[in-house]
Amino acid sequence: MKTANLSRIMLIVMASLLPMHAYANIDGSPTQQQTDPNNPSQTQHGQATRPLNEWDYSALYEQSGFRADALLEAVAFSPQEDEIGEIVNIVLDQQNQIVTLIAEVGGMWDSGDRHVAIPWDEVELFEAGIKVPVQQDNVEEYDLFTNVTIDEAYIYKQEMERVSTVEEDVATGPQTWKISDIIDDYASIESEEGYGYITDALFTNNGIMQAIIIKPSREEFGSGPRAFPFYGYPEGWRPGSSYYQLPYASDEVKELPVFDYDNDESVLD
Repeated sequence: MKTANLSRIMLIVMASLLPMHAYANIDGSPTQQQTDPNNPSQTQHGQATRPLNEWDYSALYEQSGFRADALLEAVAFSPQEDEIGEIVNIVLDQQNQIVTLIAEVGGMWDSGDRHVAIPWDEVELFEAGIKVPVQQDNVEEYDLFTNVTIDEAYIYKQEMERVSTVEEDVATGPQTWKISDIIDDYASIESEEGYGYITDALFTNNGIMQAIIIKPSREEFGSGPRAFPFYGYPEGWRPGSSYYQLPYASDEVKELPVFDYDNDESVLD
């Protein structure tokens, strides 16, 4: 077989293996995008970039979701609504969907404080905080390491060489990441010029991360927080990256209005 023909076959095979990347619309519904190398409006991993002049905060304000800063350190309540601890971290999968909450609980049970991992589908959000199924008689079922479901989307102890440290006694699997990987990180714009500091994140009520809140660090970009569409992991950013790259130019970000927290109808206050 001639080299030219072999090269064409290899290119066809490689193209057929290009992944489809799923992400959520502003209303939380999934969308599919395939990489188009001739489309400059897509990120390097195939997700369509939303033009900022078409980016509207109204859906964010009205979706009755919640903010990362409201969830982090929210009070954790037992099924009987007794205060048992607080939420300390959020673990997400590659679709930027919350899969697990990490809570510190148990001081009132004469057993010392301990971290537990609670699957997202077992928690209930209400204005006072987070209701979790953890009680004194079942706390071992939610232990971070010994009895947590062994799955790439959850916390686990096995194959420790493949996991990364969350805290001194917490680790995430290779298919997950934690909200503390991006909160308090730096953000830059297309020119790689420093833009600001990531202070918060916005979620739909079913736990899909929609936007990041960035406070500009330079007067030319304005003052006050701005909300940007979240492309995140795995769209060109990885936990441990030195900064978060925004796919926008300086003239675009200057036009973005201030995000008004007073208009944000969060389920957690």
